[in-house]
Amino acid sequence: MKIYYGMAQWQHPAWVNWLYPSSLPAAERIARYSQVFSTVEVGSTFYTKVDQAQLLRWYSVVSDDFRFAFKAPQTVTHRLFDRPWRDIVEDWCVFMASLQPLQSKLGPTMLQFPAACDERLLERIMLLCDLWDLSAPLSVETRHLAYFDKTGHESLLLKGLAEKGVNRVIMDSRPVFSTQAYCDSLVDAQKKKPRVPCHPVATSSHPVVRFIGHPDLPLNDKWLDQWAVKLAQWLAAELTPTVFVHSSDNIAAPTLAATLDQRVQRLCGDYQPSLQLPQSQEQASLW
Repeated sequence: MKIYYGMAQWQHPAWVNWLYPSSLPAAERIARYSQVFSTVEVGSTFYTKVDQAQLLRWYSVVSDDFRFAFKAPQTVTHRLFDRPWRDIVEDWCVFMASLQPLQSKLGPTMLQFPAACDERLLERIMLLCDLWDLSAPLSVETRHLAYFDKTGHESLLLKGLAEKGVNRVIMDSRPVFSTQAYCDSLVDAQKKKPRVPCHPVATSSHPVVRFIGHPDLPLNDKWLDQWAVKLAQWLAAELTPTVFVHSSDNIAAPTLAATLDQRVQRLCGDYQPSLQLPQSQEQASLW
């Protein structure tokens, strides 16, 4: 019975002297981060090809129970309309090969498709899932509203993912859109984060949640309560959820994750907390 909690990054200027000391070199922060969190989104693989030696260095410094969630290259997920299919498949296969040596520490690898990827590309999404040949789980995030219609195209997506044992990434951006954008971080988040319905349906054994929190922490409470109930249900069904917690500036994301885990613990008597944040004088000054 475990929930994997992580951030969208493993270092942030505001986390210095809290998650890791200021004296710790930046290159060593992933190891310290992994002592607190059990997973991390790795977005760098979306933007560029990461050197294999770098991937293996990250792999070597985290514990055996830590899980990386790498994002598939944008040449695979964001060029489905305008690239030859054979080139997309080649890039997907090269990416999978780069992850082969890391399989024992892989969480759900993410195929994250843009809002422009509509129902016409569902077949290609399913074909990419069919090509997945690693032992670790795979997840799919869609952002076009056609995939949130609860019946037609969403039903086809969910059915296809379930049949293939692929997890749907569940985006919950409700908190960050719950107020007017009254600060720079909210303005930026509301421009960049997808505003899609939150449909918490697990299609396989490793459901993935991306929770985008509001910087005014108490405003997140009702959604954290809802997610605590859902996570408790998934644990009771013997699923293994992965939860990536963001906030508009990501400063408060660790606190939101810990708060959520505490609420799960209150609902599940035999649940052992998955996340314990370090206590420090600097931490108190952040909020």
